[in-house]
Amino acid sequence: MLKLKHFKVLQYMGVLTIMKFGFFLISAISLVLALLWIVVYCPRKVQQMGTSLSEGGDPKVADYFSQFEDKLDNEMGELKHNEPLKMQQVKQSHSAVKFTIPFERFGEGQFMNMIDQLKTKRLEGYEFLIESMNVSIYRRPKANGLYEYKLYANLPDAPPDMLVSVFLDSEYRLKWDTYITDLYYIMKNESGPDVIYFNVDFPWPLANRDYVYARQTREFDVAGKHYQVIIMHSVLNHNVPEKKGVVRVNDFHQMLAVEPVATGGTRAFIHYYDDPKGSIPSWLINWAAKTGVPGFVKDIQRACSGYPAFKKEAGRT
Repeated sequence: MLKLKHFKVLQYMGVLTIMKFGFFLISAISLVLALLWIVVYCPRKVQQMGTSLSEGGDPKVADYFSQFEDKLDNEMGELKHNEPLKMQQVKQSHSAVKFTIPFERFGEGQFMNMIDQLKTKRLEGYEFLIESMNVSIYRRPKANGLYEYKLYANLPDAPPDMLVSVFLDSEYRLKWDTYITDLYYIMKNESGPDVIYFNVDFPWPLANRDYVYARQTREFDVAGKHYQVIIMHSVLNHNVPEKKGVVRVNDFHQMLAVEPVATGGTRAFIHYYDDPKGSIPSWLINWAAKTGVPGFVKDIQRACSGYPAFKKEAGRT
């Protein structure tokens, strides 16, 4: 009895095993057939559809695909048109707030005041510092312990037009002024002050100083004499990044007025102040005022004599 039951159980298990094997076999065959249909039949249908469309087949199918192509072309066209406008608007809005120029420092009264001081000295509150190489220097203390300076100079070998050109020529300045490491226009303005970047090499172990300032040059004819005036003043609220190891000077102004003299040279007046920040030794400040400034006047006269050759070499007229 037990043996018979045991045999029947084994018989049922064998049937089930055969059924399972048949099911898996049929599934495998179906999968292979499906793969063959995908690999063989579908590419032919796609190719036939493409051929029929290219030969003017079913217009509904062609329109179905073409509407998406047209939509994509339209969207790409709008993107190409709008993105440059967005970039331009960003640049315009960025440049609109790029600089805050103190225009009150560039009024006509400021220029005329420089001409008046060139004609007649105004030295109230100033003390005489030194006279050397046709340069007289006066200074006045400020509340922060620094000094502002007034200088009167005679440059017998430099006519006013050439002197101003040499002073304003950034490319040439980098050649003859050994203390300048970088000098270039940040922005040129046809109807107002330009914005300049200026990097000055200080003696070791002091760090270099750099400036971002506005500059404007104007010419006047007063009482039959021709005057040229340059005003420079520091610019704030700008996006010019500071350089590592360089101290940014934010409080700076310099004004220069020149007039011709009968011998063909120039008489000049300079009003100057800057706060170089940091602990600058008093000996260095005194050296810069007593030696550096007269030396600069001598250097710029020498640069004037070499300016025609520089322009010729640079291909300028």
